[in-house]
Amino acid sequence: MSWPVQKDRRRREMLWAASDVFTALDFNQANMQAIADSAGVTKATLYAYFGDKGQLYRAVIDYWLEELPEPKLPCQASGGLRTCLERVAGELLQQSEHPASHVLTHIALRSSRIPQKRWRQRYLPYQNYLEKTLSQSARCSDHGQAATQFLLLAVGSIDCSSLMAVSGPRLAAAVELFVQAYV
Repeated sequence: MSWPVQKDRRRREMLWAASDVFTALDFNQANMQAIADSAGVTKATLYAYFGDKGQLYRAVIDYWLEELPEPKLPCQASGGLRTCLERVAGELLQQSEHPASHVLTHIALRSSRIPQKRWRQRYLPYQNYLEKTLSQSARCSDHGQAATQFLLLAVGSIDCSSLMAVSGPRLAAAVELFVQAYV
């Protein structure tokens, strides 16, 4: 195995181990020794890769955010409003069921240290697609506001301060409400 591949694998293993520790404990209770023990490396190795606990924590969050699948939304909003909203709802549900989403949710429930701006970025593709979709409705005067409202109805919160479970019935209700309001 080549050195860069081995180094990437080792880094990933440390990130997974840190994820387990940050999921079990909050940021303040977790320590580099526990993470090193969980990863099967020395504390010096952990510091060499990540610098300090704060940098490791950010690396864990970034890793799992990058692991989330990109939504498969077309560049142009095609079809009726219901079709477009159902497409977004399906992608949101798929993202919420992804293992990376589960890890992020568990870490977020244990800590308030997740950067809100980075957390919200995962919803930008949905926001943009919804704005394009809602711009086709003559009854919608503020596409950006309406897109944000749909996301709030669909997922409960677009930041990690008040996490709620995404569910099929919740998404279907959001779609129905918007169809009634804007068609």
